Amino acid sequence: MKKERLILSLILILLMLFSCVVSFAKTDELQIWADQVKKKMGGSKITIAAATHPSIEAFKKMTPQFEKLTGIKVAWDTMEEIYLHDKILTEHVARTGRYDVIMMDVCWIGEFAKKQVAIPLDTYLQKAPKWYNYDDIVPAYRKGLGVFNNKIYGIPSAGESAFIAYRRDLFEKYGYNPNSIKTYDDLLAAAKFFNGKEDGLFGISMRGRRGHHIVYGWFQTLYPMGGSVFASGTNNVTINSPESIKSLEYFVDLMQYAPRGIENFSHEEATTTFMQGQAAMWFDATALAPWIEDETKSIVAGKVGYMAPPTGPSGSAAAVAGWNLAISSASKNKDVAWKFITYMTSQLTAAEYVESGGVVTRTSILNDKNFVSRYPYYPQIVESLEMANVLVDKGIDWRPRIPEWPRIGEILGLNASLVLTKQLNAKDALNNAARDIKALFK
Repeated sequence: MKKERLILSLILILLMLFSCVVSFAKTDELQIWADQVKKKMGGSKITIAAATHPSIEAFKKMTPQFEKLTGIKVAWDTMEEIYLHDKILTEHVARTGRYDVIMMDVCWIGEFAKKQVAIPLDTYLQKAPKWYNYDDIVPAYRKGLGVFNNKIYGIPSAGESAFIAYRRDLFEKYGYNPNSIKTYDDLLAAAKFFNGKEDGLFGISMRGRRGHHIVYGWFQTLYPMGGSVFASGTNNVTINSPESIKSLEYFVDLMQYAPRGIENFSHEEATTTFMQGQAAMWFDATALAPWIEDETKSIVAGKVGYMAPPTGPSGSAAAVAGWNLAISSASKNKDVAWKFITYMTSQLTAAEYVESGGVVTRTSILNDKNFVSRYPYYPQIVESLEMANVLVDKGIDWRPRIPEWPRIGEILGLNASLVLTKQLNAKDALNNAARDIKALFK
């Protein structure tokens, strides 16, 4: 018995030593890379255009070490998400060269590629160091976020699906079983149950602001209810199909149990409301979970459970959305910009990124037992991504990656907002939207 214990102890020691050797080897590789970058590019300066987001907060925490290692100076221009798209385009048209790295939403990629706002990164990736490991990025993100017309225009930096967070303490207090929420009808019933259950408590918090945000909220129900923007593989508009209309009607019904002012909620207001204890449930991006669990900002941290989206009449489907880091075509420091992206999005720095509050985008982190034990929502992220692959496998983009999408998003956002604010019914609104979308392709 003692001999077996001794052998086991020796094995454990050897494994620990091996782990340390691998860790030191990777650190050495990074230092060698950084020394080479510093020698060639030290003293350079780059500017990043970015939206307010957990991923950017994490990158900012990592920036001082990047600057120390490489000698590259980094300036951030961070703004609210609704302004970022137009700001990037304005600078691009003026050819100011102000931005080197741009934060690019997946729904902009078609437009940015067509207008040559961002450059292809395939050549850079072919020369990336081994410790970067592009293939470790979650497949749904690699395939669904940064690629357009078989070219890589962005590196997924904050891939996300969507899931539901719920107040575990409230569900226990009122004897409501979260496992009973299996369908969208069940979700509606739960929101109704908790709405007004306590003073200042609402059933659910989601996005409802006109434009991109209400489209994001509504689209959680679109595909599970059999709706779609286009017939698969075509430009035939189907957003006014009976199923699509029903999905918007459902979303508006669900918003009866949302906080007052929901028509002005972006992801920030929706999440902050939940973090302040004003809603029993929250349905939004998996990327925002670090905010919810941040004890310095959230009074519900540690009291929250998570679940993948429910099923609809057409089955399960979930979002594949998120952000990329891309290089501006007007940048005068493209190679320097790539070094920044390499460092920030590599497998080698992925653990530091997540520990800094970043959004997990790599398979190695999602499957790491230490991270799973620290971030209780990881299994639900994996489950949501599996549901998201239902659309990926069918060749359906959750939000079509086409140059016309930003305008389509505006059309849908306007008409959905008119329904939420009771100025139009869903059928009339989506008939109007279908007419305007068809006009884009004439």
